[in-house]
Amino acid sequence: MENNNKQEHSGLSPSEIQVLEMMRSKRFLSIKVIIKNGEVDAIEGLERLDTGERIIDMLKQHDFQNLEIKQSNGKIVCVNRIFRKKIDPFAKTKSC
Repeated sequence: MENNNKQEHSGLSPSEIQVLEMMRSKRFLSIKVIIKNGEVDAIEGLERLDTGERIIDMLKQHDFQNLEIKQSNGKIVCVNRIFRKKIDPFAKTKSC
């Protein structure tokens, strides 16, 4: 109920609130907002993942994502993921 009051008083749409929640999570190196017909359609977030995590587990975490795996001397040194989240402009806000 408290979320709805904040939303009503802030003048922000549910999709705008979702973008702000992603920004405030500090999980992402960059965030890309995709707009169609003047409305937020999707959000892409770039995040660095723990290199100790299994690749198959990373693949299961999101339906739409790109994984970039960097290897040096036979060891994985960096894993970046870009995932895409489709936005329902009428849905209640929910963190990523």
